[in-house]
Amino acid sequence: MRRRYRGGTRLSTREFVDQEWACGMLRLQFVEGRPQLGLWQACPGDKAPPLGILWRPEVVACASDTISFAGTEQSAGRWCYQVWFCEVHNLPQALSLQRLQNAVDANHEPN
Repeated sequence: MRRRYRGGTRLSTREFVDQEWACGMLRLQFVEGRPQLGLWQACPGDKAPPLGILWRPEVVACASDTISFAGTEQSAGRWCYQVWFCEVHNLPQALSLQRLQNAVDANHEPN
């Protein structure tokens, strides 16, 4: 995942392309009746905090192996509009099934 905005300001193409990818597992859940999309480490049993939380997410673009979500994200104590650009890479079927089983068996409750 790459963020399109920083502190509410749209990144230039160079800034957007030069940033590091945040890799993990997307999880949609409802917290106090509001939808929340979180990006978590993709390691079963990892208790690390989320790499990002997007509130009231909506799909804004989807093509081939990319999808973009828009919503609000807290940045330095402020709520800002944010777009997450995500890539999904196709894996061999056996590896995909193994990762899916690992995700099902893991406890994903944030602590």
